[in-house]
Amino acid sequence: MKTHCKNTHCATPAFVRAAISHYLKGKQSRRDVTRFLAANPDLDLLAMRIADEIREGRFRDTRITYFNRIEPISNKHRVIGRESVRHQIYDHVAVMALQPLFDAKVGRWQTASIPNRGTIDARRAIKRWTRERSSKWFVKLDVRKYYPSIDRPTLKRLLARDVGDPILLRLVYHLIDRYQGDNGLNLGSYLSQWLANYYLSHAYHWIESPAMTIERTSRRTGEITTRRLITHQLWYMDDLLLIGTSKRDLKIAARRIVHYLRDRLRLDVHEEWNCKRLDLEPIDMVGYTFRPHGRVNIRSGVFLRARRTFNKARRRPMSVFLARRCCSYYGYLRNSDSIRYRRRHRIDHTMRRATRHLSTQYRKANQCSRQYPAPNPSKRSATTRAATASRTSASAATSPPSCTRTAIPHGRNTPPTKPIPCAT
Repeated sequence: MKTHCKNTHCATPAFVRAAISHYLKGKQSRRDVTRFLAANPDLDLLAMRIADEIREGRFRDTRITYFNRIEPISNKHRVIGRESVRHQIYDHVAVMALQPLFDAKVGRWQTASIPNRGTIDARRAIKRWTRERSSKWFVKLDVRKYYPSIDRPTLKRLLARDVGDPILLRLVYHLIDRYQGDNGLNLGSYLSQWLANYYLSHAYHWIESPAMTIERTSRRTGEITTRRLITHQLWYMDDLLLIGTSKRDLKIAARRIVHYLRDRLRLDVHEEWNCKRLDLEPIDMVGYTFRPHGRVNIRSGVFLRARRTFNKARRRPMSVFLARRCCSYYGYLRNSDSIRYRRRHRIDHTMRRATRHLSTQYRKANQCSRQYPAPNPSKRSATTRAATASRTSASAATSPPSCTRTAIPHGRNTPPTKPIPCAT
């Protein structure tokens, strides 16, 4: 088995400084980050201190506060962990050091929380697969309470097998142990989303292996043939989509995957799964519904909330909150077959109003944030200075002398005065 991340240099000030810069992108306006930067203005000195802490194992300020959240559409209860700024910097150091491992292990069709993938990549893939003649049946599997049920000893054993840097392993182990409870990962952590994809990548590659094949013997000729049970798989974090040609083969594959997840990774799958025919029921995945021949619609719950948002934006004065919601939901309408709905309800017109409002608010907030230096006349070329001087002298020679002067009013309520003729 190949070992990754042998010499990561994660305890050097240069590596930590790059991780701090990566973390601060787009976050410097947050209140907790602003307070942290006010207390630590010298980022190079901060990088040296954090590098010393990682090298010596003296980790500071890794507290996590938790709060509850109810999903608006599914009404699921989730416990979100809010980490301190220093803890988030540790996460970015660990992820940057583990990136070669994640690039090698995470499968191509694991699309959640990975740059340049996400829901758009998953939508594009499923739409292409539904156009194939072999895509007749599908089944969806969902891991029950995935983040809280990840087995930490199993995760640490897999990391110890694949990571060759002891300093990096000590950092990752410390961050994992700081999470609430004796098992699971923190929902809301930058490191947790990568570790969650890494943990399920073993199931992904096991599905791609010959374990998902079956041998069939022909009754007429007695010939033994080997074929795969599924044609496509797609993971969106803990949601698994399997597509195949045969209902019987899909059932066999789903049972094997359920046993593998329970025996190898200590994960339980919801029992309410069944195989469905694609031409009778659409695939409901990543916020869209997919039908044969590439038809893509929006999930009903998402569509109702998007329609309500655009109706409010069309009838009421635009606000920043409403404009941001329109921009969020417009992605679903643009990436689905909703062109007639967009034209009928003037969605694009409302979207232009929202973007103009956000642009105006952004300019108002940043119009005085930077001081522009006065132009330096010494940097102009000699030709430019000569042309300016000639134009100034020519205008002074040809223009008649002014024969009126205007009295300057004093005070706000002083009425305007008439021009006073000059005494010449």
